[in-house]
Amino acid sequence: MRILLYALFFLAGGTALAQERAIAWVGTNGAGTVVRFDPDHLPRPALILFWATWCPYCKALMPHLQKVRDAAGADHLDIYAIDIKDDGDPRAELRERGLDFTLITDGDAIAAQYGVKGTPTLLLVNAQGSVAYRMGSDSPDTTEATLREKLHLHPASPAKR
Repeated sequence: MRILLYALFFLAGGTALAQERAIAWVGTNGAGTVVRFDPDHLPRPALILFWATWCPYCKALMPHLQKVRDAAGADHLDIYAIDIKDDGDPRAELRERGLDFTLITDGDAIAAQYGVKGTPTLLLVNAQGSVAYRMGSDSPDTTEATLREKLHLHPASPAKR
């Protein structure tokens, strides 16, 4: 049986068990300060969100990410909101929405490094620097639940009606 599993692994190109490594980048935050992301030296897990002010899906997702951040605590999860393909005011957008994310402006070059084509794109990078989750076409609720599970947080309370 073990030989069969090894054979299947190698026939699949050896990728079935491998995790994608996060890519280091340098960006500028909303105040103009340089921010460096180094997956080899992360103090805690990080969410990397590629977004734009005009994106309605981003606007729907972002409060769910804030809930995850609140549940984890600022000392246990970083969120980088990398603004791409945008001519709006991302600083004002985050401030008006009460979102506690590290804004990275003009992030098109960072998006290109990750092969990001559209918004929103979300990555969870674990403290070891590997991409532990890449959001697909999941709903904001499902994304929040998945992040809570991967970060070992309590499930969200059911919405009140």
